Amino acid sequence: MATVTAGFQVLPNGKDVNTHGVIPQVIEVVKESGLKYHVGPMETVIEGQLHEVFALIKLAQQVGIDAGANEVITTIKIHYKPEGVSIEEKMKHIGE
Repeated sequence: MATVTAGFQVLPNGKDVNTHGVIPQVIEVVKESGLKYHVGPMETVIEGQLHEVFALIKLAQQVGIDAGANEVITTIKIHYKPEGVSIEEKMKHIGE
């Protein structure tokens, strides 16, 4: 299967949950995944096989639960092309 890119945002919700403390933990899980990634101010973009991407997003959601959230709302955008797509390719379009 072709490589995909996915932009995602994890929003842990619950009483006394400090999202500023949880988000760095989510980013650490992304870094440890071995997948290519780009952290932005509103979402993180990851690159990999679709099953790897979903597995990482599932782990990221669990970070919120483990931090005390009683629910996690996650937004996901996936870019797929049969020949594959990369973060690097996408960044060329904006001059980075």
